[in-house]
Amino acid sequence: MYRLLSVRLWIVLLWCIVTIANLYIRPLFPIDETRYAAVAWEMWLRNDFLVPYLNAETYSHKPPLLFWLMQLSWWLFGINDWSLRLISPLFSLAALFLSGAVARSLWPDRERTEALTPLILLGLSFWAIYGTLTMFDMMLAFFALLGIYSLLKLIDSGLSLKYWLLLGLAIGGGVLSKGPVILLHILPVALLAPWWLKIPGFRWKHWYLGVIAAVLIGAMIALCWAIPAGIAGGEDYRKAIFLGQTSGRLVESFAHKLPWWWYLEILPLLLLPWLLLKPLWSGLRQLTSQDWGVRFCLAWAMPVFTAFCLISGKRLHYLLPLVPAMALILARAADQVTEPGRWERAHRVAMAIFGLLGILLILLPRLNEIYHWRAELSLISPLWGSLLVVCAIIFGISNAKTAQDSVLSVCVASLATLITVSGGFFDAQFERYDTKPAAQTIAALMDQNSDIAFYGSKYHGQYHFSGRLKQPITVVPDITDLYAWAGHHQSGYIIVIYKHSESLPESLISYHYPFKGQNIGLISCRTLLANPELKSILKP
Repeated sequence: MYRLLSVRLWIVLLWCIVTIANLYIRPLFPIDETRYAAVAWEMWLRNDFLVPYLNAETYSHKPPLLFWLMQLSWWLFGINDWSLRLISPLFSLAALFLSGAVARSLWPDRERTEALTPLILLGLSFWAIYGTLTMFDMMLAFFALLGIYSLLKLIDSGLSLKYWLLLGLAIGGGVLSKGPVILLHILPVALLAPWWLKIPGFRWKHWYLGVIAAVLIGAMIALCWAIPAGIAGGEDYRKAIFLGQTSGRLVESFAHKLPWWWYLEILPLLLLPWLLLKPLWSGLRQLTSQDWGVRFCLAWAMPVFTAFCLISGKRLHYLLPLVPAMALILARAADQVTEPGRWERAHRVAMAIFGLLGILLILLPRLNEIYHWRAELSLISPLWGSLLVVCAIIFGISNAKTAQDSVLSVCVASLATLITVSGGFFDAQFERYDTKPAAQTIAALMDQNSDIAFYGSKYHGQYHFSGRLKQPITVVPDITDLYAWAGHHQSGYIIVIYKHSESLPESLISYHYPFKGQNIGLISCRTLLANPELKSILKP
C-alpha cells in the first residue's frame, strides 16, 4: 500500500481526511477556541490590529499572530466558523514536511528515515489531536522546528546569511505566536553545538555571534508590534505584554503545582501508538550518541524537557514543540531495523488494540443500557466503532514487508481511531460543547436592547464570536453586586451557572442548556429581583 502514493501525497491525503472530519464532527471547542475566536472577532469589529481585546478589555495573555491569521481568513473567505479552524492544521501540515527536511539534513544518506519521520509524527496521537485544535502551540511548534532547520542549514551552507535571517524569522514568529518561550526551544541546542557538531576548525566565534544576531532580529520583529501596541493599549497593557508574559509567568511557574516527574509519567502515553511496534524497541537499543543526528536530537529535546520538568506549572501542550524530536528519533530507530521479516507482523499488535477499541465503541450504548453509566452514552452511533474495526481488520491482514508499510498502516489506524473516538464522543456530548445556540439567544436579546451580565469570577468570551456579539457582557462576581446590577437593568438578563438541573425551576429560567458537566441558564433581572431566595441557590 505504501507504494501506491509518494510519502508527500500520503501525508496530504491523511491530513485532509483528519482536518475535514474534525470540521464536521465538532464545534469550536470552549473555552480556549471560543475565547481566541472572540478576541479576533473584537479586533475585527474595532478595526484594531494592534491591541487584542476580550469583552471590551485589553487581552494581554497571548501575542497577536493567531488573531491576525484568523482575521486574514475572514478577509479571504468572509466571516465564518471554519476558516479559522484551518490555521492550526495548516501549521501542522507545514511542520510535517519540515520534519522530513530536518531528517534529510541530519541523515542525508538515509532516505527511509526522511520518509518515515512525517508519517510517525502525524501518527502520534498527541500531535494529531493538537493539530486540530485552534491554539497557539502548533504555531509555536512550527516556528521551533523552523529554527531547528535553520541551524542545520547553517552547518550545511557554511553559515550563510540567509539562514541566519531565517533563524531570526523563526524566533520572531515564535515570539508573536506565544512569547519568548520560543528561545527555550532554540537557544539550548544552538549553545550546545560544540557537543553535537564535531567539525575541526569550525568558526565558533561566528556561530555564537550569529546566534546573538538572530535573537536580535527576532526581537526586532516582535518589537515592531509590541512597541506601537504598548503605546496604543495604555500603561497596564504595556506592562502586561513586556513583563507579564516573561518574568511574571516564570515566577508563577515555580508555584509547585505538579511534581517534577509528572512529564515522565505521561511520556509513554505521548509516544503512542509507536511504542506498540516491537521492532522500534530493537532499533532504539541500537542507537548511540556516536550518530551525530541522535546527538543533535538529544541536545534539542533533553535540556527543554528537563526545564519543563523543573518548572512546576505543567500542561500537556507545552511539550508539543518537542514532539518532532521524538519522531526523528523513532524514525531513525525504525530505519535501523532492516532484517527481513522483522516488520511483517509488527503492526498487528497495534491493529488488535485498535480493533478492540472499536468493538468497545460498538458495545458501549448496549452496555450503558445495562449498567446505566450516563444517559448520553446511549446516543453513540455504532457506526464509529464499526469503521474502526473495519480499518483494523483491513490493515491487520495486510502484509507489511517493510518499515514503511508497517508505519503507514499504524499511522492510518491511529488517525482512524482519533476520528472515530471523537465522533463517538461528540455524538453523545455535542450540545454540551456547542455554544452557538446560547450565543444566538444572547445576541437576540441584545438586539432587543437588553443588557446581559455574567454571574461569576471570569467570563471567557465563549459567546462573543459564536453569537457575533457587538456589545460586552458585564461580569458580576458578587451576589450583592448582582442584585444591585439587576436593580439598575430590570430589562436585562443574567447568565448563571448551576450544577444540577433541579436546582433552578424551569419557570424561573428564560433559557438553559447543558454545558460540559454543568448547566447554563438565563434569568431575567425581574425574575431575580422577585425571588430573593435565589441568593442561596446561585453560586458564582
